[in-house]
Amino acid sequence: MPITCSVELSPIGQNSFHQIDNCIMGHAFDIHNEIGRFLDEKIYQSELAERVTRSNLDAMREVSLHASHKSFSKDYYIDLLVNRSSIYELKTADSLNGHHHKQTIHYLLLANLRHGKIINFRPGSVESKFVSTTLDLNKRRSYSIDQRNWINIDDFGEILKNTLCSLLDDWGTCLEANLYREALLHLLKFPDGGLVPVEIHIEGRLSGRQRMCLLTPTTAWHLSAIHKHFQSYENHILRLLQLTRLKAIHWINLNNLNVTLKTLRK
Repeated sequence: MPITCSVELSPIGQNSFHQIDNCIMGHAFDIHNEIGRFLDEKIYQSELAERVTRSNLDAMREVSLHASHKSFSKDYYIDLLVNRSSIYELKTADSLNGHHHKQTIHYLLLANLRHGKIINFRPGSVESKFVSTTLDLNKRRSYSIDQRNWINIDDFGEILKNTLCSLLDDWGTCLEANLYREALLHLLKFPDGGLVPVEIHIEGRLSGRQRMCLLTPTTAWHLSAIHKHFQSYENHILRLLQLTRLKAIHWINLNNLNVTLKTLRK
């Protein structure tokens, strides 16, 4: 499998998860009341795992998820996996935010599990958020591609498109955009490509250099995962293009199961 876990996993339904969660949250509140809110994340992780294990539940820390495709690989680590079915991400932040939610969804999708929770020990009272998904690997592989406005300026554009499709066929869509970006940068090892500083000219002045993903000295690619305001986003890519000596930018947008490939030119 292209995405593997260091232990065998067993997806469960929402009712079963909430039965487990009642026990986990009871321990989380007890820990917060007994040792306070100013300890490091790893200490909360260790203490919660210990107490969950005493409750006759299986608790494993730092369980690895391994994403690979051809010569690329990257590892992620689940803070706490309970009964091989429920993911818990522990935080010591001022408050939970969208990044924490996206990270937990990412882990659920990588593990092909359904339910998890984020627990934040830093606030005055324990903060938590239930995270769930109905997407499994088969659904995430059932994506559609709109490539009506994609132009293969040269062979490199075709290679970019084929490499992306190979990744999506392997991993499916809906994972964190940065994982696809890192994989493409690794796999597209062209002599003049990669993450390269590009000159930015404003009103004829060299204003600086910005790192961009290049295919060739005159063609870049840009990957996003936006779900709305597509025209505004495109307009801003075009503004960036106009400030460079590049001829085109291949824009890849991963909008859940809808993938759009578009070539923007001067």
